[in-house]
Amino acid sequence: MKKCRIIAGALKRRYIMAPDTPSTRPTSDIVKQAIFNVLIHRFCVNFGNTFVIDLFAGSGSLGIEAISLGCKRVLFVDSNKQAIDCIRQNIQSLQIERFSTTICHSAEKVPDNILVTFGENYSDILVFLDPPYAKKELLHRQIVRFSELFKDKKLTIIAESDEEYTNATYVLQHGNTRVNILCI
Repeated sequence: MKKCRIIAGALKRRYIMAPDTPSTRPTSDIVKQAIFNVLIHRFCVNFGNTFVIDLFAGSGSLGIEAISLGCKRVLFVDSNKQAIDCIRQNIQSLQIERFSTTICHSAEKVPDNILVTFGENYSDILVFLDPPYAKKELLHRQIVRFSELFKDKKLTIIAESDEEYTNATYVLQHGNTRVNILCI
């Protein structure tokens, strides 16, 4: 297993584990810090009032970072059982179970009503999408899906890819990684 560091908030400097699987690509500290700096300082995200969905969660690093910054509810979704087991261990070791729900399911098969139910008491929704870079169509379908599901909410989607989206509100680039921030 690989170690990842929490970079901000109440859990700052604590470590979590990342599953050592070929499909897991933990977001680097520098990219993670850039994402959260932009969310907080440019887009004024208040994590205390935001429901977060960490889709293709891997280690859960992005969702756990949101909890560290005050998020009260994060839904972690990954289809890899080893990844979900790792996320659950991270949640337990950090004692943040009351803020977390994990689902071992493929992203496209999580029922819409589950997503809507989890987010119904929140006006702000933040979705982290980090599928394998080769699955561009899957990423696009999820962006469209969440745009429709949460059309009556303030929706921010963070989509990691190796390409820049033309409709992105803001793009961060680090090496081969492009973080497309879509405010819908």
